[in-house]
Amino acid sequence: MADLEPGSSLERSFLIVDDSQGFLELIESFVQRNYPGARVDVASTGEEALRKLSQQSWSVVLLDYLLPDFDGVEVLAEVRKRKIDTAVIMVTGEGDERLAADLFRMGAYDYLVKSGIDPASLRRTLDQVLMRRDMEQQILSRSDELADSSRQLEERSRALDTAYESLRQKKEELRFLSDSLEATVSERTAELRATTTFLNTVLDSASHHFIIATGDDGLVLTFNRGAEIAFERSAEEVVSNLSFRRLFREGVGGVEDLDELVERCRVEGSVEAELHCQRSKGDFTARVALSPLRGSGGSGGLVIVGLDITHERELERQNEAYIRQIEMANIDLRKKNQEILEANRLKSAFLANVSHELRTPLNAIIGYSDLLAQGIYGELTDRQLPAAMGIGTRAQDLLRLINDVLDLAKIEADKMDVVIEELSLTSLMSEIVETAQVLSIDKNLEIRWQRPEEEITLRTDRHKLRQVMLNLVNNAVKFTEEGLISIETSIEDSSDAVLVVRDSGIGIPKNDLEAIFDEFRQVDGTSTRAFGGTGLGLAISNRLAAHLGGQLSVESTLGEGSVFTLRIPAVLGDVTNFDEASIPVALDPEAAGPDVR
Repeated sequence: MADLEPGSSLERSFLIVDDSQGFLELIESFVQRNYPGARVDVASTGEEALRKLSQQSWSVVLLDYLLPDFDGVEVLAEVRKRKIDTAVIMVTGEGDERLAADLFRMGAYDYLVKSGIDPASLRRTLDQVLMRRDMEQQILSRSDELADSSRQLEERSRALDTAYESLRQKKEELRFLSDSLEATVSERTAELRATTTFLNTVLDSASHHFIIATGDDGLVLTFNRGAEIAFERSAEEVVSNLSFRRLFREGVGGVEDLDELVERCRVEGSVEAELHCQRSKGDFTARVALSPLRGSGGSGGLVIVGLDITHERELERQNEAYIRQIEMANIDLRKKNQEILEANRLKSAFLANVSHELRTPLNAIIGYSDLLAQGIYGELTDRQLPAAMGIGTRAQDLLRLINDVLDLAKIEADKMDVVIEELSLTSLMSEIVETAQVLSIDKNLEIRWQRPEEEITLRTDRHKLRQVMLNLVNNAVKFTEEGLISIETSIEDSSDAVLVVRDSGIGIPKNDLEAIFDEFRQVDGTSTRAFGGTGLGLAISNRLAAHLGGQLSVESTLGEGSVFTLRIPAVLGDVTNFDEASIPVALDPEAAGPDVR
Protein backbone atom coordinates (compact mmCIF):
# COMPACT_ATOMS: atom_id res chain seq x y z
CA MET A 1 0.00 0.00 0.00
CA ALA A 2 2.37 2.69 -1.28
CA ASP A 3 -0.28 5.38 -0.86
CA LEU A 4 -0.18 4.83 2.94
CA GLU A 5 3.54 5.46 3.29
CA PRO A 6 3.77 7.92 6.26
CA GLY A 7 6.78 9.78 4.88
CA SER A 8 5.04 10.55 1.57
CA SER A 9 4.22 14.22 0.95
CA LEU A 10 1.33 13.37 -1.39
CA GLU A 11 -1.49 15.82 -0.59
CA ARG A 12 -0.02 16.44 2.90
CA SER A 13 -0.89 19.70 4.66
CA PHE A 14 0.12 20.87 8.15
CA LEU A 15 -1.25 23.77 10.22
CA ILE A 16 0.91 24.70 13.26
CA VAL A 17 -0.88 26.74 15.96
CA ASP A 18 1.22 28.27 18.76
CA ASP A 19 1.78 31.74 20.24
CA SER A 20 5.58 31.15 20.44
CA GLN A 21 7.28 32.42 17.27
CA GLY A 22 10.38 30.33 18.00
CA PHE A 23 8.33 27.13 18.35
CA LEU A 24 6.39 27.91 15.14
CA GLU A 25 9.59 28.43 13.14
CA LEU A 26 11.20 25.30 14.61
CA ILE A 27 8.25 22.97 13.85
CA GLU A 28 7.61 24.58 10.42
CA SER A 29 11.25 23.99 9.46
CA PHE A 30 11.09 20.38 10.73
CA VAL A 31 7.89 19.59 8.76
CA GLN A 32 9.19 21.15 5.51
CA ARG A 33 12.44 19.21 5.87
CA ASN A 34 10.81 15.83 6.65
CA TYR A 35 7.79 16.13 4.32
CA PRO A 36 9.06 17.79 1.12
CA GLY A 37 6.33 19.33 -0.98
CA ALA A 38 3.80 19.36 1.85
CA ARG A 39 1.70 22.48 2.39
CA VAL A 40 2.63 24.13 5.71
CA ASP A 41 1.10 27.17 7.39
CA VAL A 42 1.11 28.67 10.91
CA ALA A 43 -1.30 30.52 13.21
CA SER A 44 -0.61 32.27 16.52
CA THR A 45 -4.19 32.52 17.89
CA GLY A 46 -7.23 30.27 18.13
CA GLU A 47 -9.31 32.65 15.99
CA GLU A 48 -6.72 32.67 13.22
CA ALA A 49 -6.48 28.88 13.36
CA LEU A 50 -10.27 28.41 13.01
CA ARG A 51 -10.35 30.84 10.09
CA LYS A 52 -7.66 28.91 8.22
CA LEU A 53 -9.33 25.59 9.06
CA SER A 54 -12.58 26.89 7.55
CA GLN A 55 -10.87 28.21 4.40
CA GLN A 56 -8.74 25.15 3.53
CA SER A 57 -8.49 21.48 4.35
CA TRP A 58 -5.60 20.24 6.48
CA SER A 59 -4.18 16.79 7.10
CA VAL A 60 -2.73 17.53 10.53
CA VAL A 61 -3.09 20.40 13.02
CA LEU A 62 -0.40 20.78 15.73
CA LEU A 63 -2.43 22.72 18.34
CA ASP A 64 -0.94 24.44 21.41
CA TYR A 65 -2.98 23.93 24.59
CA LEU A 66 -2.51 27.55 25.78
CA LEU A 67 -3.28 30.36 23.30
CA PRO A 68 -3.62 34.10 23.92
CA ASP A 69 -7.34 34.32 23.08
CA PHE A 70 -8.68 30.90 24.17
CA ASP A 71 -7.16 27.52 24.94
CA GLY A 72 -6.59 24.61 22.59
CA VAL A 73 -9.45 22.58 24.11
CA GLU A 74 -11.94 25.21 22.92
CA VAL A 75 -10.39 25.15 19.44
CA LEU A 76 -10.62 21.33 19.41
CA ALA A 77 -14.27 21.49 20.51
CA GLU A 78 -15.05 24.03 17.76
CA VAL A 79 -13.30 21.84 15.15
CA ARG A 80 -15.49 18.87 16.12
CA LYS A 81 -18.61 21.06 16.30
CA ARG A 82 -18.03 22.35 12.75
CA LYS A 83 -17.19 18.82 11.62
CA ILE A 84 -13.87 19.93 10.16
CA ASP A 85 -12.08 16.89 8.81
CA THR A 86 -8.53 17.07 10.23
CA ALA A 87 -6.25 15.23 12.66
CA VAL A 88 -5.53 17.30 15.79
CA ILE A 89 -2.35 16.74 17.84
CA MET A 90 -2.48 18.66 21.12
CA VAL A 91 0.81 20.19 22.42
CA THR A 92 1.16 21.20 26.09
CA GLY A 93 3.90 22.62 28.30
CA GLU A 94 3.79 19.73 30.78
CA GLY A 95 2.43 16.23 30.98
CA ASP A 96 -0.97 15.52 32.54
CA GLU A 97 -2.52 12.06 32.25
CA ARG A 98 -6.01 13.36 33.09
CA LEU A 99 -5.73 16.04 30.43
CA ALA A 100 -4.51 13.46 27.94
CA ALA A 101 -7.55 11.24 28.62
CA ASP A 102 -9.91 14.21 28.21
CA LEU A 103 -8.26 15.23 24.93
CA PHE A 104 -8.57 11.72 23.47
CA ARG A 105 -12.22 11.62 24.47
CA MET A 106 -12.74 14.93 22.64
CA GLY A 107 -11.29 13.50 19.46
CA ALA A 108 -7.59 14.46 19.59
CA TYR A 109 -5.43 12.05 17.59
CA ASP A 110 -2.42 12.37 19.87
CA TYR A 111 -0.89 14.36 22.74
CA LEU A 112 2.66 15.79 23.01
CA VAL A 113 4.57 17.52 25.84
CA LYS A 114 6.90 20.33 24.66
CA SER A 115 9.69 19.36 27.06
CA GLY A 116 9.66 15.81 25.66
CA ILE A 117 9.57 16.70 21.93
CA ASP A 118 12.62 15.72 19.93
CA PRO A 119 13.02 15.16 16.15
CA ALA A 120 12.64 11.38 16.42
CA SER A 121 9.52 11.43 18.60
CA LEU A 122 7.90 14.23 16.56
CA ARG A 123 8.54 12.39 13.28
CA ARG A 124 7.19 9.15 14.77
CA THR A 125 4.04 10.88 16.05
CA LEU A 126 3.35 12.66 12.73
CA ASP A 127 3.91 9.44 10.78
CA GLN A 128 1.53 7.50 13.03
CA VAL A 129 -1.17 10.17 12.80
CA LEU A 130 -0.81 10.41 9.01
CA MET A 131 -0.98 6.62 8.70
CA ARG A 132 -4.07 6.47 10.91
CA ARG A 133 -5.70 9.26 8.89
CA ASP A 134 -4.85 7.52 5.63
CA MET A 135 -6.33 4.28 6.93
CA GLU A 136 -9.52 6.08 8.00
CA GLN A 137 -9.79 7.71 4.59
CA GLN A 138 -9.20 4.34 2.91
CA ILE A 139 -11.92 2.78 5.09
CA LEU A 140 -14.32 5.60 4.27
CA SER A 141 -13.49 5.31 0.60
CA ARG A 142 -14.09 1.57 0.69
CA SER A 143 -17.36 2.14 2.54
CA ASP A 144 -18.50 4.51 -0.22
CA GLU A 145 -17.57 1.93 -2.80
CA LEU A 146 -19.59 -0.69 -0.93
CA ALA A 147 -22.55 1.67 -0.78
CA ASP A 148 -22.30 2.27 -4.53
CA SER A 149 -22.08 -1.47 -5.11
CA SER A 150 -25.20 -2.04 -3.01
CA ARG A 151 -27.10 0.57 -5.00
CA GLN A 152 -26.02 -1.08 -8.24
CA LEU A 153 -27.25 -4.44 -6.92
CA GLU A 154 -30.64 -2.91 -6.12
CA GLU A 155 -30.86 -1.43 -9.62
CA ARG A 156 -29.96 -4.74 -11.19
CA SER A 157 -32.47 -6.51 -8.97
CA ARG A 158 -35.22 -4.21 -10.22
CA ALA A 159 -33.92 -4.73 -13.72
CA LEU A 160 -34.43 -8.50 -13.27
CA ASP A 161 -38.11 -7.86 -12.60
CA THR A 162 -38.48 -5.97 -15.88
CA ALA A 163 -35.80 -7.65 -18.03
CA TYR A 164 -35.41 -11.31 -17.18
CA GLU A 165 -33.69 -11.79 -20.55
CA SER A 166 -30.58 -9.94 -19.26
CA LEU A 167 -30.20 -12.25 -16.23
CA ARG A 168 -27.38 -14.30 -17.67
CA GLN A 169 -25.40 -11.24 -18.66
CA LYS A 170 -25.83 -9.72 -15.23
CA LYS A 171 -25.01 -12.99 -13.44
CA GLU A 172 -21.29 -12.71 -14.23
CA GLU A 173 -21.31 -9.08 -13.22
CA LEU A 174 -23.01 -9.98 -9.91
CA ARG A 175 -20.43 -12.68 -9.25
CA PHE A 176 -17.67 -10.14 -9.89
CA LEU A 177 -19.26 -7.66 -7.53
CA SER A 178 -19.66 -10.34 -4.87
CA ASP A 179 -15.99 -11.24 -5.12
CA SER A 180 -15.10 -7.58 -4.89
CA LEU A 181 -17.27 -7.23 -1.80
CA GLU A 182 -15.58 -10.17 -0.10
CA ALA A 183 -12.16 -8.73 -0.92
CA THR A 184 -13.20 -5.36 0.45
CA VAL A 185 -14.48 -6.89 3.68
CA SER A 186 -11.27 -8.89 4.10
CA GLU A 187 -9.17 -5.83 3.45
CA ARG A 188 -11.14 -3.75 5.94
CA THR A 189 -10.82 -6.50 8.56
CA ALA A 190 -7.04 -6.55 8.05
CA GLU A 191 -6.89 -2.80 8.37
CA LEU A 192 -8.89 -2.88 11.60
CA ARG A 193 -6.59 -5.61 12.92
CA ALA A 194 -3.56 -3.45 12.00
CA THR A 195 -5.11 -0.47 13.79
CA THR A 196 -5.69 -2.58 16.90
CA THR A 197 -2.10 -3.82 16.79
CA PHE A 198 -0.88 -0.24 16.42
CA LEU A 199 -2.89 0.93 19.42
CA ASN A 200 -1.56 -1.98 21.52
CA THR A 201 1.97 -1.02 20.47
CA VAL A 202 1.33 2.53 21.64
CA LEU A 203 0.16 1.24 25.01
CA ASP A 204 3.17 -1.07 25.36
CA SER A 205 5.55 1.77 24.51
CA ALA A 206 4.62 3.48 27.80
CA SER A 207 6.93 1.14 29.72
CA HIS A 208 7.44 3.55 32.65
CA HIS A 209 3.72 3.67 33.41
CA PHE A 210 1.42 0.73 33.89
CA ILE A 211 -1.93 0.97 32.09
CA ILE A 212 -4.77 -1.39 33.07
CA ALA A 213 -8.29 -1.42 31.61
CA THR A 214 -11.08 -3.42 33.29
CA GLY A 215 -14.55 -4.52 32.44
CA ASP A 216 -17.73 -4.08 34.49
CA ASP A 217 -16.91 -7.17 36.53
CA GLY A 218 -13.39 -5.96 37.39
CA LEU A 219 -11.61 -8.44 35.12
CA VAL A 220 -8.51 -7.03 33.46
CA LEU A 221 -9.02 -6.39 29.73
CA THR A 222 -5.76 -4.56 28.94
CA PHE A 223 -2.37 -5.07 30.64
CA ASN A 224 0.42 -3.11 28.92
CA ARG A 225 4.16 -3.76 28.93
CA GLY A 226 4.65 -1.27 31.77
CA ALA A 227 2.19 -3.27 33.89
CA GLU A 228 4.04 -6.50 33.10
CA ILE A 229 7.30 -4.91 34.33
CA ALA A 230 5.76 -3.32 37.43
CA PHE A 231 3.72 -6.33 38.62
CA GLU A 232 6.12 -9.00 37.27
CA ARG A 233 3.19 -10.79 35.60
CA SER A 234 2.60 -11.56 31.93
CA ALA A 235 -0.41 -10.18 30.08
CA GLU A 236 -1.46 -13.74 29.20
CA GLU A 237 -1.60 -14.59 32.91
CA VAL A 238 -3.70 -11.55 33.85
CA VAL A 239 -5.97 -10.53 30.93
CA SER A 240 -9.48 -12.03 31.27
CA ASN A 241 -8.26 -14.23 34.16
CA LEU A 242 -7.63 -11.89 37.07
CA SER A 243 -9.57 -9.12 38.83
CA PHE A 244 -7.67 -5.86 39.13
CA ARG A 245 -8.30 -6.00 42.90
CA ARG A 246 -5.89 -8.94 43.14
CA LEU A 247 -3.08 -6.61 42.04
CA PHE A 248 -3.34 -4.42 45.17
CA ARG A 249 -2.46 -5.50 48.71
CA GLU A 250 -5.37 -5.62 51.16
CA GLY A 251 -5.12 -3.77 54.45
CA VAL A 252 -3.04 -0.92 53.02
CA GLY A 253 -4.84 0.59 50.08
CA GLY A 254 -6.80 -2.68 49.88
CA VAL A 255 -10.33 -3.62 48.84
CA GLU A 256 -12.14 -1.14 51.07
CA ASP A 257 -10.00 1.73 49.79
CA LEU A 258 -10.46 0.60 46.22
CA ASP A 259 -14.24 0.52 46.61
CA GLU A 260 -14.15 4.09 47.85
CA LEU A 261 -11.89 5.15 44.96
CA VAL A 262 -14.10 3.43 42.39
CA GLU A 263 -17.18 5.16 43.78
CA ARG A 264 -15.43 8.54 43.71
CA CYS A 265 -14.32 7.82 40.17
CA ARG A 266 -17.90 7.28 39.06
CA VAL A 267 -18.99 10.53 40.73
CA GLU A 268 -16.02 12.82 39.99
CA GLY A 269 -14.89 11.32 36.68
CA SER A 270 -11.24 10.82 37.71
CA VAL A 271 -9.34 10.35 40.98
CA GLU A 272 -5.70 10.05 42.04
CA ALA A 273 -4.25 8.10 44.97
CA GLU A 274 -1.21 6.20 46.24
CA LEU A 275 -1.76 2.42 46.48
CA HIS A 276 0.34 -0.54 47.60
CA CYS A 277 0.67 -3.04 44.76
CA GLN A 278 1.53 -6.74 44.89
CA ARG A 279 4.16 -8.55 42.87
CA SER A 280 6.00 -11.82 43.24
CA LYS A 281 9.05 -10.36 45.03
CA GLY A 282 7.50 -7.95 47.48
CA ASP A 283 5.20 -4.95 47.30
CA PHE A 284 5.73 -1.54 45.75
CA THR A 285 4.06 1.85 46.11
CA ALA A 286 2.45 3.45 43.07
CA ARG A 287 0.79 6.75 42.31
CA VAL A 288 -2.33 5.89 40.26
CA ALA A 289 -5.08 7.73 38.41
CA LEU A 290 -8.46 6.01 37.94
CA SER A 291 -10.88 7.06 35.21
CA PRO A 292 -14.11 5.53 33.87
CA LEU A 293 -13.64 3.43 30.73
CA ARG A 294 -15.81 5.06 28.07
CA GLY A 295 -17.49 2.76 25.59
CA SER A 296 -16.88 -0.35 27.75
CA GLY A 297 -20.46 -1.56 27.22
CA GLY A 298 -21.40 -0.89 30.85
CA SER A 299 -20.92 1.52 33.72
CA GLY A 300 -18.22 -0.18 35.80
CA GLY A 301 -15.20 -0.31 33.49
CA LEU A 302 -12.03 1.50 34.61
CA VAL A 303 -8.76 2.76 33.19
CA ILE A 304 -5.95 2.66 35.79
CA VAL A 305 -2.74 4.52 34.93
CA GLY A 306 0.06 4.28 37.51
CA LEU A 307 3.73 4.92 38.18
CA ASP A 308 6.04 3.04 40.58
CA ILE A 309 7.25 5.61 43.17
CA THR A 310 8.93 3.16 45.59
CA HIS A 311 12.40 4.51 44.79
CA GLU A 312 11.16 8.07 45.19
CA ARG A 313 9.76 7.30 48.66
CA GLU A 314 13.00 5.52 49.66
CA LEU A 315 15.00 8.59 48.61
CA GLU A 316 12.72 10.75 50.75
CA ARG A 317 13.33 8.50 53.76
CA GLN A 318 17.11 8.55 53.16
CA ASN A 319 17.03 12.34 52.85
CA GLU A 320 15.16 12.65 56.16
CA ALA A 321 17.73 10.37 57.84
CA TYR A 322 20.56 12.41 56.34
CA ILE A 323 19.02 15.64 57.64
CA ARG A 324 18.77 14.12 61.12
CA GLN A 325 22.45 13.13 60.94
CA ILE A 326 23.40 16.68 59.96
CA GLU A 327 21.37 18.11 62.83
CA MET A 328 23.13 15.78 65.31
CA ALA A 329 26.51 16.71 63.81
CA ASN A 330 25.67 20.42 64.18
CA ILE A 331 24.78 19.90 67.84
CA ASP A 332 28.11 18.12 68.37
CA LEU A 333 29.99 20.88 66.55
CA ARG A 334 28.36 23.57 68.65
CA LYS A 335 29.34 21.67 71.78
CA LYS A 336 32.94 21.31 70.62
CA ASN A 337 33.03 24.97 69.64
CA GLN A 338 32.01 25.94 73.16
CA GLU A 339 34.77 23.71 74.51
CA ILE A 340 37.32 25.37 72.20
CA LEU A 341 36.17 28.86 73.24
CA GLU A 342 36.50 27.90 76.91
CA ALA A 343 40.00 26.43 76.30
CA ASN A 344 40.99 29.62 74.47
CA ARG A 345 39.72 31.74 77.35
CA LEU A 346 41.72 29.66 79.86
CA LYS A 347 44.81 29.95 77.63
CA SER A 348 44.48 33.72 77.48
CA ALA A 349 44.07 33.95 81.25
CA PHE A 350 47.10 31.71 81.72
CA LEU A 351 49.23 33.85 79.38
CA ALA A 352 48.18 37.01 81.15
CA ASN A 353 49.15 35.59 84.55
CA VAL A 354 52.42 33.96 83.42
CA SER A 355 53.55 37.00 81.41
CA HIS A 356 52.96 39.20 84.43
CA GLU A 357 54.97 36.88 86.68
CA LEU A 358 57.87 36.74 84.18
CA ARG A 359 58.36 40.49 84.24
CA THR A 360 59.38 40.52 87.95
CA PRO A 361 62.64 38.47 87.60
CA LEU A 362 63.42 40.19 84.28
CA ASN A 363 63.27 43.61 85.92
CA ALA A 364 65.70 42.32 88.56
CA ILE A 365 68.07 41.03 85.85
CA ILE A 366 67.95 44.41 84.08
CA GLY A 367 68.58 46.21 87.39
CA TYR A 368 71.55 44.07 88.36
CA SER A 369 73.06 44.40 84.85
CA ASP A 370 72.81 48.19 85.15
CA LEU A 371 74.47 48.10 88.60
CA LEU A 372 77.27 45.90 87.26
CA ALA A 373 77.80 48.24 84.26
CA GLN A 374 77.92 51.27 86.61
CA GLY A 375 80.62 49.60 88.74
CA ILE A 376 78.54 49.45 91.92
CA TYR A 377 79.94 46.00 92.62
CA GLY A 378 83.42 46.89 91.51
CA GLU A 379 85.04 48.19 88.39
CA LEU A 380 84.69 45.92 85.34
CA THR A 381 87.41 45.23 82.82
CA ASP A 382 87.06 46.25 79.20
CA ARG A 383 86.09 42.67 78.37
CA GLN A 384 83.53 42.38 81.23
CA LEU A 385 81.70 45.67 80.62
CA PRO A 386 80.28 44.74 77.14
CA ALA A 387 79.11 41.42 78.55
CA ALA A 388 77.23 43.09 81.41
CA MET A 389 75.66 45.60 79.02
CA GLY A 390 74.75 42.73 76.67
CA ILE A 391 72.90 41.01 79.50
CA GLY A 392 70.84 44.13 80.03
CA THR A 393 70.14 44.59 76.33
CA ARG A 394 68.97 40.99 75.84
CA ALA A 395 66.87 41.22 78.99
CA GLN A 396 65.25 44.39 77.60
CA ASP A 397 64.47 42.50 74.35
CA LEU A 398 62.93 39.65 76.33
CA LEU A 399 60.93 42.13 78.42
CA ARG A 400 59.52 43.76 75.27
CA LEU A 401 58.51 40.30 74.00
CA ILE A 402 56.81 39.49 77.28
CA ASN A 403 55.07 42.88 77.26
CA ASP A 404 53.72 42.12 73.75
CA VAL A 405 52.48 38.71 74.88
CA LEU A 406 50.96 40.29 77.97
CA ASP A 407 49.19 42.94 75.90
CA LEU A 408 47.81 40.27 73.56
CA ALA A 409 46.75 38.10 76.48
CA LYS A 410 44.99 41.05 78.11
CA ILE A 411 43.13 41.78 74.91
CA GLU A 412 42.09 38.15 74.42
CA ALA A 413 41.08 37.87 78.10
CA ASP A 414 39.08 41.10 77.69
CA LYS A 415 41.09 42.76 80.45
CA MET A 416 42.39 45.67 78.37
CA ASP A 417 41.01 48.88 79.85
CA VAL A 418 40.43 52.00 77.73
CA VAL A 419 41.34 55.27 79.40
CA ILE A 420 39.80 58.20 77.54
CA GLU A 421 41.50 61.58 77.87
CA GLU A 422 41.88 64.77 75.85
CA LEU A 423 45.24 64.98 74.06
CA SER A 424 47.11 67.04 71.49
CA LEU A 425 47.74 64.99 68.36
CA THR A 426 50.47 67.43 67.35
CA SER A 427 52.33 66.88 70.63
CA LEU A 428 51.95 63.09 70.39
CA MET A 429 53.21 63.00 66.80
CA SER A 430 56.22 65.15 67.71
CA GLU A 431 57.29 62.47 70.20
CA ILE A 432 56.77 59.71 67.62
CA VAL A 433 58.72 61.54 64.88
CA GLU A 434 61.57 62.13 67.35
CA THR A 435 61.59 58.41 68.17
CA ALA A 436 61.62 57.53 64.46
CA GLN A 437 64.65 59.78 63.90
CA VAL A 438 66.50 58.03 66.73
CA LEU A 439 65.65 54.59 65.33
CA SER A 440 66.85 55.55 61.83
CA ILE A 441 70.12 57.19 62.91
CA ASP A 442 72.23 54.39 61.37
CA LYS A 443 70.26 54.37 58.06
CA ASN A 444 70.08 56.67 55.06
CA LEU A 445 66.47 57.60 55.78
CA GLU A 446 64.48 60.81 55.70
CA ILE A 447 61.64 61.08 58.24
CA ARG A 448 59.07 63.60 57.04
CA TRP A 449 55.98 64.83 58.89
CA GLN A 450 53.92 67.77 57.71
CA ARG A 451 52.89 69.55 60.91
CA PRO A 452 49.22 70.71 60.63
CA GLU A 453 48.65 74.45 60.62
CA GLU A 454 45.98 74.13 63.29
CA GLU A 455 46.21 72.22 66.53
CA ILE A 456 44.40 68.84 66.38
CA THR A 457 42.80 67.75 69.65
CA LEU A 458 41.52 64.20 70.16
CA ARG A 459 39.57 62.54 72.93
CA THR A 460 40.78 58.92 73.07
CA ASP A 461 43.23 56.57 74.86
CA ARG A 462 46.61 58.28 74.51
CA HIS A 463 48.69 55.27 75.57
CA LYS A 464 47.09 52.88 73.07
CA LEU A 465 47.24 55.41 70.20
CA ARG A 466 50.93 56.04 70.96
CA GLN A 467 51.63 52.28 71.07
CA VAL A 468 50.00 51.74 67.63
CA MET A 469 51.81 54.63 65.97
CA LEU A 470 55.20 53.72 67.51
CA ASN A 471 54.81 50.17 66.20
CA LEU A 472 53.94 51.39 62.68
CA VAL A 473 56.90 53.80 62.64
CA ASN A 474 59.24 51.14 64.08
CA ASN A 475 58.18 48.70 61.33
CA ALA A 476 58.66 51.33 58.63
CA VAL A 477 62.21 52.03 59.84
CA LYS A 478 63.00 48.32 60.26
CA PHE A 479 62.00 47.37 56.71
CA THR A 480 63.33 50.44 54.87
CA GLU A 481 67.11 50.69 54.39
CA GLU A 482 67.05 54.00 52.55
CA GLY A 483 64.60 56.45 51.08
CA LEU A 484 61.65 58.20 52.66
CA ILE A 485 59.25 57.55 55.52
CA SER A 486 56.39 60.04 55.58
CA ILE A 487 53.79 60.49 58.31
CA GLU A 488 50.49 62.23 57.56
CA THR A 489 47.79 63.32 60.01
CA SER A 490 44.39 64.82 59.20
CA ILE A 491 40.76 65.10 60.29
CA GLU A 492 38.10 63.92 57.84
CA ASP A 493 34.45 64.94 57.98
CA SER A 494 35.13 66.58 61.38
CA SER A 495 34.71 63.18 63.00
CA ASP A 496 37.57 60.82 62.08
CA ALA A 497 41.30 61.18 62.67
CA VAL A 498 43.38 59.63 59.89
CA LEU A 499 47.05 58.78 60.55
CA VAL A 500 49.13 57.40 57.67
CA VAL A 501 52.64 55.88 57.76
CA ARG A 502 54.12 55.54 54.26
CA ASP A 503 57.49 53.87 53.57
CA SER A 504 59.64 53.01 50.53
CA GLY A 505 60.76 49.65 51.93
CA ILE A 506 60.63 46.06 50.75
CA GLY A 507 56.83 45.80 50.57
CA ILE A 508 54.54 42.80 51.22
CA PRO A 509 53.60 39.98 48.79
CA LYS A 510 49.96 40.04 47.73
CA ASN A 511 49.24 36.54 49.03
CA ASP A 512 50.53 37.52 52.52
CA LEU A 513 48.38 40.62 52.94
CA GLU A 514 45.43 38.73 54.41
CA ALA A 515 47.62 37.22 57.19
CA ILE A 516 49.63 40.36 58.01
CA PHE A 517 47.51 41.10 61.11
CA ASP A 518 47.53 37.51 62.47
CA GLU A 519 49.34 36.68 65.72
CA PHE A 520 52.89 35.25 65.47
CA ARG A 521 52.80 35.58 61.68
CA GLN A 522 55.74 36.95 59.70
CA VAL A 523 56.03 36.97 55.93
CA ASP A 524 59.56 35.55 56.15
CA GLY A 525 59.03 32.62 58.50
CA THR A 526 62.43 30.92 58.00
CA SER A 527 65.12 30.59 60.66
CA THR A 528 67.47 32.72 58.52
CA ARG A 529 65.12 35.69 58.12
CA ALA A 530 66.82 39.05 57.92
CA PHE A 531 64.54 40.80 60.45
CA GLY A 532 63.74 39.81 64.01
CA GLY A 533 60.53 40.13 65.94
CA THR A 534 57.72 38.00 67.32
CA GLY A 535 55.10 38.81 64.72
CA LEU A 536 52.83 40.27 67.43
CA GLY A 537 53.30 43.97 66.71
CA LEU A 538 50.71 44.38 63.94
CA ALA A 539 48.29 41.91 65.56
CA ILE A 540 48.32 43.96 68.78
CA SER A 541 48.12 47.23 66.83
CA ASN A 542 45.11 45.96 64.90
CA ARG A 543 43.31 44.98 68.08
CA LEU A 544 44.20 48.24 69.81
CA ALA A 545 42.81 50.12 66.79
CA ALA A 546 39.54 48.25 67.29
CA HIS A 547 39.56 49.23 71.00
CA LEU A 548 39.91 52.82 69.85
CA GLY A 549 36.76 52.39 67.73
CA GLY A 550 38.63 52.41 64.41
CA GLN A 551 40.48 50.15 62.01
CA LEU A 552 43.96 49.56 60.65
CA SER A 553 44.40 48.90 56.93
CA VAL A 554 47.35 48.25 54.64
CA GLU A 555 48.22 48.71 50.98
CA SER A 556 51.53 47.43 49.62
CA THR A 557 53.48 46.84 46.42
CA LEU A 558 56.34 44.34 46.48
CA GLY A 559 59.68 46.13 46.21
CA GLU A 560 58.15 49.61 46.36
CA GLY A 561 56.91 49.97 49.92
CA SER A 562 53.82 49.88 52.14
CA VAL A 563 51.16 52.27 53.39
CA PHE A 564 49.50 51.68 56.80
CA THR A 565 46.43 53.78 57.57
CA LEU A 566 44.91 54.14 61.06
CA ARG A 567 41.41 55.62 61.12
CA ILE A 568 39.82 56.30 64.54
CA PRO A 569 37.04 58.55 65.88
CA ALA A 570 38.29 61.97 66.92
CA VAL A 571 36.08 61.66 69.99
CA LEU A 572 35.84 58.16 71.46
CA GLY A 573 32.68 57.45 73.42
CA ASP A 574 32.49 55.38 76.59
CA VAL A 575 33.64 51.78 76.05
CA THR A 576 31.97 49.14 78.18
CA ASN A 577 32.27 45.83 76.29
CA PHE A 578 34.57 44.77 73.52
CA ASP A 579 33.75 41.90 71.15
CA GLU A 580 36.93 40.44 69.65
CA ALA A 581 34.98 39.08 66.68
CA SER A 582 34.05 42.65 65.72
CA ILE A 583 37.65 43.71 64.97
CA PRO A 584 37.59 45.34 61.51
CA VAL A 585 40.50 44.47 59.22
CA ALA A 586 40.67 46.46 55.98
CA LEU A 587 42.98 45.16 53.25
CA ASP A 588 43.35 46.45 49.75
CA PRO A 589 42.77 43.30 47.59
CA GLU A 590 44.38 44.94 44.58
CA ALA A 591 47.60 45.77 46.39
CA ALA A 592 50.64 43.55 45.97
CA GLY A 593 53.58 43.43 48.04
CA PRO A 594 57.34 40.79 51.31
CA ASP A 595 56.92 42.72 54.44
CA VAL A 596 58.01 41.20 57.71
CA ARG A 597 56.04 42.89 60.44
